[in-house]
Amino acid sequence: MQQRSPFQEPLFRSIVLGGSILLVLAAVLMHLQSVLHACGVLLRTLRPLLLGVLFATMLEPSYLRLKTDFSRFAEKHGCKTGWIQPVSLAGAILPPVLIAVSIVCVLIPQTAASVRLLSGNFSQYSENLLHRLERYAQTPLARLLSPQKLEALFAALQDRLPALLRETYDRTAALIRVLLDVLIGAVFSLYLLAGAPKIRACFSERLPEGSRLRLLLHGCRSVCGTFSCFLSSQCRESLILGGLCYGGMLLFHFPYPLLISAVIAVTNIVPYLGPVAGSVPCVLLLLFVKPEAVMWFVLFLIVLQQAESNFVYPRVVGHSVGLPPAWVLAAVTLGGGLFGITGMLLGVPLTAALYALLFPAREQQDPA
Repeated sequence: MQQRSPFQEPLFRSIVLGGSILLVLAAVLMHLQSVLHACGVLLRTLRPLLLGVLFATMLEPSYLRLKTDFSRFAEKHGCKTGWIQPVSLAGAILPPVLIAVSIVCVLIPQTAASVRLLSGNFSQYSENLLHRLERYAQTPLARLLSPQKLEALFAALQDRLPALLRETYDRTAALIRVLLDVLIGAVFSLYLLAGAPKIRACFSERLPEGSRLRLLLHGCRSVCGTFSCFLSSQCRESLILGGLCYGGMLLFHFPYPLLISAVIAVTNIVPYLGPVAGSVPCVLLLLFVKPEAVMWFVLFLIVLQQAESNFVYPRVVGHSVGLPPAWVLAAVTLGGGLFGITGMLLGVPLTAALYALLFPAREQQDPA
């Protein structure tokens, strides 16, 4: 009977594999700063391509829906089908492009003008607030916020304003670089959407049925689908909420409607904690500018959030994420604590994809 070589034993191969992994981890830990720097350079280099993958993931549902509708139209009327793909691509990317152009051309300049106006009138706003507090000097709030404390706070904030403005201009330059990456990513996403069927067919032909790589591909597809549903639905819902907030602020004559509506819309992308985090700076801003309107503004925000939660959110977002509320809150809290704003944004779809992979039977039972 032929004896097996010790190099062919499963235990030996496991030991070699485990030792190799430990050596690699030890080398990474010994040169951690260099590895992190190299990873940062690599991510900055690949940022346009990664954005393209993200955009393609977000646009794929709209693209496939338009492609299906146009295919039915062409089949019903006996038309040629060569126009379906380019028209579907244009229809999928046109709404985001129009929104991005309006943000760059309208929202950013007006928001910058509002910030400049606020910084220019900051001393006047602080004096008005101090005078109002002096009228109610016997109230608990006035005793807690004494004029001396507020004057020191306002002086510190006013000293910080030039540095904040310089930082704003620096961030604007960084934003321009990001916009260039976004433009490259948008073009790359079109190529990905157009070639997605060929890419999937190529992987399906070369991967045997039931293989680990096919299961990994299925998991990646589930993650991409969850990302697409979450990001697209949250962005639509935030745009609707921002529009409702802007219209309501114009109706009730609240100051800085565009700036406050933009803050409310952007922070609303983060579930649960986002609306609260966005409301706090807006209330503080109104406290300086128009203190008598703060209570009415808080009441307006409560009514707006309730209307959004009961009427807009179920129809626009629904159960697209597929997570119980406790999991969503845990994902936002842990993601924000570990990775900041990026973790709060990406924690929910990543957790939803993990939840779908761990509990596929429960996902199939849910009608959503």
